[in-house]
Amino acid sequence: MFPSDTVYILAVDSTNQKAVDKLSGFKNRWTGKAISVAVLDKKMALEYVVLSDNAQSIYANLLPGPFTVVSAGKHKVAKGIEAENGTLGIRIPDNQWIHELVKLVGRPITATSANLSGRTPNYSIESFLKPLSKKKLTMIDLIVDAGKLPKNKPSTVIDATEPEIKILRRGDLITGNSQTLISKSEKETEKIAEFILKKALVAKSPPGPLFDKRGGEKPLVFGLSGELGCGKTVFSRKVGKALGIKDKIVSPTFVIYNEYKIKSSPSPSFEERRGMASVCDKFLHFDLYRLGNGYEFEEIKFLEQFTSGTISCIEWPENMGINYFEKLKEKTNYFAVEFKYVNENTREIKFSL
Repeated sequence: MFPSDTVYILAVDSTNQKAVDKLSGFKNRWTGKAISVAVLDKKMALEYVVLSDNAQSIYANLLPGPFTVVSAGKHKVAKGIEAENGTLGIRIPDNQWIHELVKLVGRPITATSANLSGRTPNYSIESFLKPLSKKKLTMIDLIVDAGKLPKNKPSTVIDATEPEIKILRRGDLITGNSQTLISKSEKETEKIAEFILKKALVAKSPPGPLFDKRGGEKPLVFGLSGELGCGKTVFSRKVGKALGIKDKIVSPTFVIYNEYKIKSSPSPSFEERRGMASVCDKFLHFDLYRLGNGYEFEEIKFLEQFTSGTISCIEWPENMGINYFEKLKEKTNYFAVEFKYVNENTREIKFSL
């Protein structure tokens, strides 16, 4: 039993038939029901599946993350892992410990939720062990206890074998395509904001997304465009909270922008992502709805606000005009996030990273 970025999972070597049979016996899983596996990266995935154009795009834009991508298998795993139609679900979890485990094993590990078939997923060791019989308990070789995990849903399962992707199981994040996520509530918009922020903060080594050509840190900017009330402010507030801001983040509509100092460190996952401890010390939240003339941007010294160590959300970036927009893109790492109403209760959030 092992913690993941979603729920606790049951991890065995997916190429070891004895281990897979033991896993199926433990879960009371019927033959033919596929078991997803976790891999290190796309390179490892290609050893076990054939990636369609849809899958290639999903891997590039959504992974690592809480998604399982179903592709045509190459039949290199133990019997019982692939589905009856020969497909295989692949995960690249956003979890350092699973990454290290797969690296240690050198092969994909199973990423099925730690529960008996038909039961709810588990977020703690206690809830997992409580209903087990003595016989089931003896089948467990090792438990890695990471405490109580956040109540995230199991991964969203995406069938990428056809020309149009299909959602086979809904998780916390739902995709319309490889660059679009769907939100039906403020809570879902917040989860999307955290997901996109983590993606943008990837910085393995200079020069990377957060560095200029000289190796210095570049400001990170999210340009949030879309109609009134579509979730831009909800997105901005979540970004600030995820960065460790304790103060209440309010809409800057009447003051153009608000500045927040980062007084506490972000969560460990953000530290791991950044690869350094000092990328962000200030969060700026802009609302440019009321601006439209160049002199107004000069008056607030707009471009001077974006300094090293700054992360910003800009609502209504289209109001800055092409001149300021091009200068901002040159000076910063600019990521566009577009909000669009699908219907009264559903938003489509498109991003480019």
